[in-house]
Amino acid sequence: MWGFESPRPYQNYNQARRASADDDMNIQKEETGTLTATLKVKLTPEDYNPGLEKALKEQRKSAVLPGFRPGQVPMTLIKKRVGKALLVNEVERLIDENLRSYLETNAIRVLGQPLPKNESADTNNWDEPGDFEFAYELGMAPAFEVELDKLKIEYPVMDVNDELVQREVSDMQRRFGKLEDGATSETNDMLLGDMIELDADGTIKEGGIMHRATISLEYLEDQATRSLLTGKTVGEEVVVDPHKVSRDHEDLARMLGVDHDRIHHIQGNFIFRIVEIKRMTPVELGPELFDRVYGKDAVSDEAGFRAKVKEGLERSFLRDSDRIFKRSVMKGLNERASFGLPDNFLKRWIQETSKEPVSAEQVEENYTSYAEGLKRQLVEDRVIEKYGLEAKGEEIDAFAKRYIEDQFAQYGMPAPEGEKLQQMAGRLLGDREQLSRMRDSIVQQKLTVHFKTLLDPKEKKVSFEEFITLARTA
Repeated sequence: MWGFESPRPYQNYNQARRASADDDMNIQKEETGTLTATLKVKLTPEDYNPGLEKALKEQRKSAVLPGFRPGQVPMTLIKKRVGKALLVNEVERLIDENLRSYLETNAIRVLGQPLPKNESADTNNWDEPGDFEFAYELGMAPAFEVELDKLKIEYPVMDVNDELVQREVSDMQRRFGKLEDGATSETNDMLLGDMIELDADGTIKEGGIMHRATISLEYLEDQATRSLLTGKTVGEEVVVDPHKVSRDHEDLARMLGVDHDRIHHIQGNFIFRIVEIKRMTPVELGPELFDRVYGKDAVSDEAGFRAKVKEGLERSFLRDSDRIFKRSVMKGLNERASFGLPDNFLKRWIQETSKEPVSAEQVEENYTSYAEGLKRQLVEDRVIEKYGLEAKGEEIDAFAKRYIEDQFAQYGMPAPEGEKLQQMAGRLLGDREQLSRMRDSIVQQKLTVHFKTLLDPKEKKVSFEEFITLARTA
């Protein structure tokens, strides 16, 4: 929606280290609303001069000016050339560090970060520095409680019946079947042929697109096009709408062997000249299929095979059951949570921190859904904090190692051990995006386990259709 991250409690300021006692300065907090306040910051020369003098001396050491030896440029020239810039840097550093310390020391949970009130800085004289005064607006996170023990959420369990097992068995038979030539195309066949672009009058377009492509009839959404391509033989030609034999523009670009941009200018039809008809012939339900799916002699008869298929389906659906259950619990907590947000502050925060410029009208139009998402995140953060479900360092390290081992296992290769494994895990943890994903995975797993343990939900068997609906709406 917008090019920025949602502001969350503890972001930036609340997790920072405290500033040293030497950096203390005058900060006054003035309440301006239920969840808003203004921080008034005052700096004196005693606050910023030590750091400024140090920066000037460092600058002088490396300064090179005609007529002066390195490191011997007069301080008056250094101040004239870079003094103001260094002063601004030092003042900004002090404000940032002390605001962090103030918010942490006073346990003020902010959303996003303090926003400067520009009019407050207009009176400051950077050319003749003395006392500086600044003001910052705060949007604060609401205080609220979550009560898990009052929730009554059922745990959905897929009813893996014979019909579902048969559907999976049929899919396995096709998956491990043989690709053979067909004489006449049928509804699930794969057709290989030439796509030839036509002109508006139906003739082959001079200089138009001509490319060898594959069309899987089974996955065509347009029933009329599927019927048109059914019952054909090799060598026959069918006029097709290229947009109806592809999933999207990207898929069509690959099918026609052209750049994505060119797809937007294709409006006419194509001839599809059939070159080959390929048909997947399912493998018979017997020892060959049993061995290919579960390994040599792991299953001896059809009853045992169906039992293992059912067991596998139940196991795979349990992961989905966990996700649905966790989402249902969070939905229940969100419905019970009643708290407001510093809306006006957040709207300003959105405009000032968005990666792309957004107007006040755009912010207003999208703010409701944005606020709902932020509330959901705040509720989850509160649960994590209350029950101590944060991802610990050793847990993230172990997760990274398991991830590496799984990657090697997928390629049938032995995973590294000891110091080598730790080095690879260290490199993985050095990637901020990877680190964030791993931390989130651990927390989500902890949430599920905690909810199941604390609520001890009753299982409820549901049909496949009901389960799919829950997965979409929970």
